[in-house]
Amino acid sequence: MSESILDRQPSSPDRRIPYGSEPLHFGELRLPDGLGPHPCAIAIHGGFWRNRYDVAHLGHLCAALTASGIATWNIEYRRIGDPGGGCPGTFQDVALAARFPFDNASRYNIDADRIVTIGHSAGGHLASWLAGGANAPG
Repeated sequence: MSESILDRQPSSPDRRIPYGSEPLHFGELRLPDGLGPHPCAIAIHGGFWRNRYDVAHLGHLCAALTASGIATWNIEYRRIGDPGGGCPGTFQDVALAARFPFDNASRYNIDADRIVTIGHSAGGHLASWLAGGANAPG
C-alpha cells in the first residue's frame, strides 16, 4: 500500500474542457454544489516544468477546494519535453488558460470578481507570474 497521494487517483473533474488548439490545451473544471456564483481558483501544477508531472498532480487539492465551495480550473499546459513546451510556449499556454474562468463565468456560474490563482512548485512560479500582470514572452 502506497503512502503517497501522488500514487492515488484524484476524483474525476466535472468537465475536461479545451481552452486552445494544442493537445495539452485543456483544463479540468470542478464546480461546487449550490447555485453560486462560486469563487474560483485557477490551479497550476508543478513538476520542474517537465512533462513527467501533469494535471493530476493537483487533482486532490482541487477536489478538496471544490468540496469547500470553491470552483477550480486545474490547467494543463505544454512543458519541457512536450512539443512547443518551455519558453515561450509554457507561458503562452498558462496565459491563455487563465482567461477561461473569466470568459466563461456566466456559463459556469463563477464569480468573476473572486478568481484567484494558485500553484504548486513550478506552478507557483507561473501563478506568481500571472498575478503580476503576465505578458507571454515571444
